Amino acid sequence: MDLSLIRIFICVYENKNISKAAEILNLSQPSVTYNLNRLRKHLNNPLFERTQYGVEATKLSHELYPVFKESILKIEIAVDEALNFNPLTSNKTFRIGLSDIGEICLLPTLIEYLRAHAPKIKIEVEEIKIDQVEKWLIEGFIDVAIFNSTHLEFKHLEYETLFLERYVALVNMNHPRIGSTLSFDAYLNESHVAIKSSTGHTQVDHVLKLMGHQRKIALEVPHFGVLQGVLDKTDLMVTLPSRAAQQYLNQSHVRVLELPFQMSEFYVGLHWFAQTNEPLARTWLIQTCKKVISVL
Repeated sequence: MDLSLIRIFICVYENKNISKAAEILNLSQPSVTYNLNRLRKHLNNPLFERTQYGVEATKLSHELYPVFKESILKIEIAVDEALNFNPLTSNKTFRIGLSDIGEICLLPTLIEYLRAHAPKIKIEVEEIKIDQVEKWLIEGFIDVAIFNSTHLEFKHLEYETLFLERYVALVNMNHPRIGSTLSFDAYLNESHVAIKSSTGHTQVDHVLKLMGHQRKIALEVPHFGVLQGVLDKTDLMVTLPSRAAQQYLNQSHVRVLELPFQMSEFYVGLHWFAQTNEPLARTWLIQTCKKVISVL
């Protein structure tokens, strides 16, 4: 429906007079009447009845007015936000797609930054699904996504590398069989925690498969963030990015070990779908993510 018709309806409803509405809208009275008739035809209702002093709203108009008024206000706020975004005062909601390493390493620092520089902004986090992330970004379900896209190609997305990462092994400090070093046989003999492949962590098993080996998986979890209690209470081993491992070193009784086989480093990057007229708010979000991550 044409938004100009809604604005005309609201003005006539609030002023109960077509001439007054035309004056406020800076339109001619015939133009207001013509467009009001268009809306009447579309809704199959007279909307207003003429009276001695102006017009009186019909029952349907009384029902439509609060809905139309709220909708127009939301649209105007959204347009104003897009054109005149101010992070200090904005209460906009951003949706960010994060891998588990992003949840562990980036999110706390990002929220700390926002509390100081954009206190009213809300962040909603969506767990990355590799097979969905491009669609999510194109359709606007999420604003940006941060994850390891090594060996993946997204033709329609913009990308910028944020940092280089590598995998390490993590075990309980008092592990009964693993000391300060890790052999290849010991790695294969242990029971492992694996991360669901849908989040993109497939490199470890891919490399082992090329070598003719595979891990013994005792536990599969959706992301690394649930491992603290598991590592504290079991002798399971987890292979994870070094930045995520560092977070566990600060919180748990664990030991980080270098992997006993060669694995390539990988890049964690920022992905987004570029629009012809990029909203100021999303441009600010992209730059903020870059700024926050640069200090990690």
